[in-house]
Amino acid sequence: MKKHKLGALAKCTLISSLALTSAYSGAEAIEEVTVKGEFRQYAPIDIANSVSVFTDKALEMREAEHLEDLFNLAPNVNYSAGASRGRYIQVRGIGERSEYSHPVNPSVGVVVDGIDFTGISTGVTGLDTAQVEVFRGPQGTLYGANALAGLIYVSGKTVEYELGGKIKAGIGNYNTKTLSGVINAPLNEGAGVRFAIKNHSSDGYMRNAYLNTDDTNNIDETTARLAASLKVTDKLALDLVTYLIDVDNGYDAFSLDNTRTTLSDQPGHDTQDTLAAALKANYQLSDSARWETTVSVADSETEYGYDEDWAYREICPETSACAYYQYSTTDNYERENENLSLDSRVASQNAASEFGWVAGVYYRDQSVDLTRTYTNNDPNYDSFYGPITDQELTVYTSDYSTENIAVYGQLDFPLSPKLKLISGLRYEKWSSDFIDSDQAKFSPSENLWGGRLSLEYNTDNTLIYGLVSRGYKPGGFNPESGIPVEDRVYETETMWNYELGSKTFFLDGNLELHTAIYYQDRDDVQAKQSKEIRVDGRPEFVEFYGNATSSKGRGIELELNWRANKSLLFYGSIGYQETEYGDYVNPDHILNKDEGNLTVYNMKGRDLAHAPNYQYVAGHQIDISDNLYYRLEIEGKAEFVLSDSHNEESQKYNLLNLRIGYEIDQLTISLWGKNLTNEDTIVRGFYFGNDPRDEYTAKPYYQYGAPRTFGVSASYDF
Repeated sequence: MKKHKLGALAKCTLISSLALTSAYSGAEAIEEVTVKGEFRQYAPIDIANSVSVFTDKALEMREAEHLEDLFNLAPNVNYSAGASRGRYIQVRGIGERSEYSHPVNPSVGVVVDGIDFTGISTGVTGLDTAQVEVFRGPQGTLYGANALAGLIYVSGKTVEYELGGKIKAGIGNYNTKTLSGVINAPLNEGAGVRFAIKNHSSDGYMRNAYLNTDDTNNIDETTARLAASLKVTDKLALDLVTYLIDVDNGYDAFSLDNTRTTLSDQPGHDTQDTLAAALKANYQLSDSARWETTVSVADSETEYGYDEDWAYREICPETSACAYYQYSTTDNYERENENLSLDSRVASQNAASEFGWVAGVYYRDQSVDLTRTYTNNDPNYDSFYGPITDQELTVYTSDYSTENIAVYGQLDFPLSPKLKLISGLRYEKWSSDFIDSDQAKFSPSENLWGGRLSLEYNTDNTLIYGLVSRGYKPGGFNPESGIPVEDRVYETETMWNYELGSKTFFLDGNLELHTAIYYQDRDDVQAKQSKEIRVDGRPEFVEFYGNATSSKGRGIELELNWRANKSLLFYGSIGYQETEYGDYVNPDHILNKDEGNLTVYNMKGRDLAHAPNYQYVAGHQIDISDNLYYRLEIEGKAEFVLSDSHNEESQKYNLLNLRIGYEIDQLTISLWGKNLTNEDTIVRGFYFGNDPRDEYTAKPYYQYGAPRTFGVSASYDF
């Protein structure tokens, strides 16, 4: 392989995405929703920002067990796997696709209940989630360095001051099992607790023919969440949330034959143990202002490893032409990830049409310690046909720490009863320290800024806005010893986003349409490159980052929700985008895939990787009776380039999903199916030679998404 290495009008709000219905719709399916990831909690129609909101009912309708199950519902949001879960997110064509030994500064942030889960989102399983918000475009004022392309903001359910709970169980094909429970208990009039726990497991969608087993690419994820709320005084409220996450997934996803049957003798793994907590204090300073502070910590241990040759040691029989030409290696990455953050702000409390202000400070400290163990089972390439006797281990370690200190503010100026100007600015000092076992040392620091300026025109049922925003991502370095000195450091990336949008209600609030047209201009684009080398005949890839001069992106996003009558709901979204590199000379690109040779290639005009030209979802729900409903939807995506190192593409696809539900009192029973026509979807891809049986001829290799899945689930509320 390589070191390759998602007022009255407010009461009509349907929400700005497809997930606006209750599990059983009925006449009261229209629900109130506020966006929680902004400075103030307004309805989506009052926010000049491209954001999709998915409620807990959306997760239920989707049978979503992980964050990755929602990405295809948001326009122009994609993801890359290359692991057991799709934890690498691309928004409007921008985002990382992998992480191996080099430090990565993410383009898309993930925040859960105020805790920074950026880079550790494998553990975001949807447990006791109230809603998920997908912000598209730079969120420089709000979140700074980790939100150049966008942000995923997850809110858990809050403590309620009455006794109640829920239990849910489900089974499906591929030995899929899910069991979860929630209990909510008041302690007194001003205090309460809420505890939730969930386990989701599956054998996965691959069969290992060599080991004769179906579970080498399995899923086994356990999450526990404890929330506590205390009203200390009439003015001061405290909220505490803690997460305990245990992910023990397998990773055996690539096949030399590009099928769902693997041959690896040492299948990989993808694990995560996380303990995280956030304490939020909300103090009412006056009738018109509040002070809010959130302190969060997250301590994670992750381990990611794979069988690099994707085969068993004796894949070439001793009498075959390729005998002793094979190799047998594994690659393993252990990380200890600790982060601490503090966000404190004072904000006015006002209606969306009034003058408002926000001022705040932010601090974040993160450290990531890496231990990489590369194992060659046959370093002399002469003992493939007997037991492993002479392993060669190469251990690499690194310590990477970053510190962010920022001040930010926002002013909302009403220019008239219907016209408002909003300006926001964030100034951030970022510094880092890196040292590794090869004695590479880097200590870059930068002063960065981002912001936004928007003009809003708001009537009783329509918001029209224009937005200019700026995002940034710090520069970095390539510690690999095989990288030329001149390529060791890469520069800070910046992006200007220009956007026109509208959010409108029609038909007495029963139809909601959101549209956005945008243009994005990036400078000093941080692009991943790779260099292939041969070590004793086996392929090794060294990946590194460089700067392309620029890239452009333009697109349109539409989201529609229509309550046609009390029994019929239509919904859908579509994203269309065009992306292209500016002048960017890639020194090690596979241009001619038939030969697989590396060449110098100017990528000017080529699409960005993992940026499909279109993606969509459309569906309807019919309430057949007071208790019975069905929901049918289709989702699709265009083909997209899989990497900056080659021009190989995925395949376009259309998937059909179905859900039938029955409710009686507190009991809900659902039958569900996804990808009913069993289409192949590609979620990661490489292009190189890895099969000794064909003399390591370069060709594409794919990791596939989920095939046809189906199951039944039941839940009981009390």
